[in-house]
Amino acid sequence: MFFGTYLTGAFGPSQELYKVRNLEKRGKGSLEEVQQQIRKDTKAVIREQERAGLDFIIDPAFWQYDLFQSLENIPQIVRTRKHENWFDNNLFYRWRLSVDAPLPAATGWFEKDLPLDLLPKDGRFMVILPCPYSIITLCNVSGYQDKKSAVQDLAKLIRAEALHLVSLGAGRIQYDEPAIVQKQSLGSLEREDLKLLEAALDICGTIPGASTSLHTYFGNAGPILPFLDDLPVDCLGIDCRKTNLSSVLQQDFSGKQLALGLIDARNTDPEEPEELVVQLQKVAEQCHPTKLWLTPTTGTETIGYTPGLKKIEILKETKRLFYEKNPK
Repeated sequence: MFFGTYLTGAFGPSQELYKVRNLEKRGKGSLEEVQQQIRKDTKAVIREQERAGLDFIIDPAFWQYDLFQSLENIPQIVRTRKHENWFDNNLFYRWRLSVDAPLPAATGWFEKDLPLDLLPKDGRFMVILPCPYSIITLCNVSGYQDKKSAVQDLAKLIRAEALHLVSLGAGRIQYDEPAIVQKQSLGSLEREDLKLLEAALDICGTIPGASTSLHTYFGNAGPILPFLDDLPVDCLGIDCRKTNLSSVLQQDFSGKQLALGLIDARNTDPEEPEELVVQLQKVAEQCHPTKLWLTPTTGTETIGYTPGLKKIEILKETKRLFYEKNPK
């Protein structure tokens, strides 16, 4: 069967980038120096992804402070400066969005932040967009009479940008969706939550010209895997540090691609490629996905630049061993 690898989120900044950012904050450096270092590091991480044979190539997003940042490029969206913890990480995000409803189907707001000239144009570059359900759950969107109309409007906005990015060469659209599995893990998930996620993906889950992936993380997806499997996306991403692999093995994923986050993006300890291959083979045999992917659980920004490069090496070696044991 087909087996592939890719990264799933922002990459940890280099020490050089930390240095120039700190100098700029203290008035001893310039924004231009920061931008130059970002571009240098972006080139390096894209080159490492290519060298490792990753099937999709992402922008390491050194410009991005949180998942929702690019939404600020839309004039109808205003964000206050209050900071909240990003789940249980030592990261923060600015959480309130005020929306002048209805939102236009604007395009170019995410493209504005992408280094398109550095990314492959042959369908191998992947874009990571916030899922509409996580936006309304984590950002307190205002300006709508109910959550369904808000999530549908946001889904139209996300779909328009996804279609635009495909026209620029993107081959995979990943929707980051941590909120639904976090609520499930906390025991606060209600039927309305599932309906809202479904309503959003009915609009933006299928994108002509690209495959789509719903990437869940920071929570246990096990109890709602049958529901997630039925959603209109091509691939389902699972954080296997929060979701026990035994739950995955109980589900038949025929007709769906499966991306397993077996690489811990929040721990610098290296995984053993041989052990990963055993787990992947078991999933391939028992779950029957149309394609099987190995990924980190989420972005590696919390563990830093060098450990992130080591995770890329693990992806490379695991892919080599998998095909050594399972020739194409």
